Amino acid sequence: SAIIDDDGTLDYRQLQSAAESLALRLSDAGVGPGDAVGVMCRNGRGFITAVFGTAMVGADVVLVNTEFRSAALAAALSEHQITTMVADGEFTEHVRAVGESIVVIDPATVVAREGGSRPKVASPGRIVLLTSGTTGTPKGVPRAPVLRSAVGVWVTILDRTGLRAGSRISVAMPMFHGLGLGMLMLTVALGGTVLTQREFDAEAVLAQASLHRADAFTAVPVVLARILDLPERVLARNPLPDLHVVISSGDRLEPTLGQRFMDAYGDILYNGYGSTEVGIGALATPADLREAPETVGKPVVGCPVRILGKTGRPVGPRVTGRIFVGGNLASEGYTGGGAKDVIDGMTSTGDMGYLDNAGRLYIVGREDDMIISGGENVYPRAVENALAQHPGIADKAVIGVPDERFGQRLAAFVVLGPGSDTDVPAIRDYLKSRVSRYEQPRDIKIVDSIPRTPSGKVVRKELPV
Repeated sequence: SAIIDDDGTLDYRQLQSAAESLALRLSDAGVGPGDAVGVMCRNGRGFITAVFGTAMVGADVVLVNTEFRSAALAAALSEHQITTMVADGEFTEHVRAVGESIVVIDPATVVAREGGSRPKVASPGRIVLLTSGTTGTPKGVPRAPVLRSAVGVWVTILDRTGLRAGSRISVAMPMFHGLGLGMLMLTVALGGTVLTQREFDAEAVLAQASLHRADAFTAVPVVLARILDLPERVLARNPLPDLHVVISSGDRLEPTLGQRFMDAYGDILYNGYGSTEVGIGALATPADLREAPETVGKPVVGCPVRILGKTGRPVGPRVTGRIFVGGNLASEGYTGGGAKDVIDGMTSTGDMGYLDNAGRLYIVGREDDMIISGGENVYPRAVENALAQHPGIADKAVIGVPDERFGQRLAAFVVLGPGSDTDVPAIRDYLKSRVSRYEQPRDIKIVDSIPRTPSGKVVRKELPV
């Protein structure tokens, strides 16, 4: 089988036929090399058909976040001059409301033609990933076809994880994001089976992985947390005897969560680090995470990592600086112009961090997350790590906010766990011995939930500051 999704099972011959039929439909609509086609599909056969069908006609594939509201969607369509969209039926009206003249093709309605006509296959165009748009208008990050550019990354993943041909891999994160797309492509390259579902539900994902004996699982950290939080009876009736690889990426893996997950499922957890702009930069093995729980691992093959100081020169081990990643996965800039900083052919990730003496990478925080409070450089991550260890706290986010006296200060937003009677004074007392005086958040608010993107990143502008 090529894919098992909400609609059943599809083998590789059927998947090829579906992609070819969509390619013919796109050709009929006048789409070809040099054009850009938007793909707005949830995980499943429609997404895979859309990506491969568009690639067959040589057009650029622009992966659109299914959560985009009208403004973000309109910006993406305009920026990439998209006149044709392949979109699930549920999004048709949404797309047409943004652009009446746009041709919308629902992959579920495309049927194979009689007579077995096949499309003329062109050289594939680019894959365009879109940034999440959490800090403004989403930017397009074009890449060469994934199969060509990711060889070094896949060599690293296969070497460190032991995944082999025919692996059954559960993809429980959106395929329009870098890791979801990468794991989809890796599974297809291995002739394996993609296990996925349109909507994420922790119990349903676990049940599917158990029923189809998944070898590997890939997800954002918040998904791992939700699985661990399922009732014991649910976990017991959905065993995962074949699971030997779990890859977490897309957001920060908190040390306590990583240890909890390995305590429950064994030392099978890998932590990937990267960004839309640079691809993947590092991959931590279970041994790395046991020895150094906060690390994101060592660089992957072909993607060197450097830590640069304020002058743009490399710094030594255990010295914090800006993180730069090289290799052919790094993009050449955004589609509308502009790019992350590039120094000596290496691209900034926008993060601050350091390498230890063993060459493992650690992330201290985002460059733009750092605040200066009373003359001290402060990163929210240390406070978030401390809060994550509190048994009564289920979720949290810490950000910088303006302060008249100190310039900036930290504000913490906390979601309590079921049955927790922790209050703000108790949380303040808990933090006193765990973070430095200047890292103590001035504001602590208990909230019902932390707003997040589909990839698990906190949507800062939606926090009740």
